[in-house]
Amino acid sequence: MKQNSNHSIQLDAARLRDLFHSGRRKKFVAGVRLALRQILAKLHVEGHYDQVITLTKQDPCYRELNNTWEELKPAVRSQKWQELMERLVQIAYGTRPYCLRCGECCLLGSPSLHLEDAELLSRGVLSTRQIYTLRRGEPVKFNLEGRLGVLPSELIKIKQHEEKHHCIFYGKNQKGCTIYDHRPLQCRVQACWDPEALEKLWQQEKLTRRHLIKEDQDLLAMLDVHDERCDPKKLDAAFTRLHDTGDLAVLNEVLDILRQDTAIRDFVTKKLNCKDEELDFLLGRPLVEIVRAYGMKVEKDEDGVYHLVSDQ
Repeated sequence: MKQNSNHSIQLDAARLRDLFHSGRRKKFVAGVRLALRQILAKLHVEGHYDQVITLTKQDPCYRELNNTWEELKPAVRSQKWQELMERLVQIAYGTRPYCLRCGECCLLGSPSLHLEDAELLSRGVLSTRQIYTLRRGEPVKFNLEGRLGVLPSELIKIKQHEEKHHCIFYGKNQKGCTIYDHRPLQCRVQACWDPEALEKLWQQEKLTRRHLIKEDQDLLAMLDVHDERCDPKKLDAAFTRLHDTGDLAVLNEVLDILRQDTAIRDFVTKKLNCKDEELDFLLGRPLVEIVRAYGMKVEKDEDGVYHLVSDQ
């Protein structure tokens, strides 16, 4: 999943709405100043206000809106406001082209691993218990486009905190990365004020399970069997058919795939004597978890029979 190339600063929308929906230019100017203060506070550089407001007044986007604000229709005004907010964030970031180690990127999630990161596992910086696999065809959110979709290729990611979803190597007490000197490539390239390098990195080949276990032919064969029988794309196709046709027989097909996934996981656990957390790397996320992305969950009735029911 890509990191967002747009700078994601959450502003106090309720307060700003009152300012810019009136259509008055004075309200627009006041709204810009309020937004800038919120942005700078998020970036921990409140002292840059005078510099940023000066640059903002010189920006063509701001100058155009300042001159035409009262003439615009509400829908156009709202759209232009969103465009201006992105420009303000870019301007603010431009005054701070260095890392404050504020931890925001760590708190938002964990990095995907690239080929260069294989040596982190060979050196013992990372273990297979600390990473997990997202298989091709899994439903994910593409942050760059802001949409849901299926993953086009396999990814390996560092695990996240179960409840708070920050990277497991983020130390809240230290307010920073606990493996900073040995952090993955994506973390080293990450620059919230300039996403271009991260976007280029995303186009490069990612680390996969087969890169890490290429010498173990038996294990590779097992992965092939699991990927064929328990392909996430089968789930996606089944739920798409259910949505399009309303055919409830699809649910039995999904349950059969889930049973096969569970059976293979039990077999691998016993065969390799591995822990559940290692299965997250070897076989990816359990399909019983993935079905929740489609608004469903598995429940067992009084007779011990499993059913798919709504997760709403």
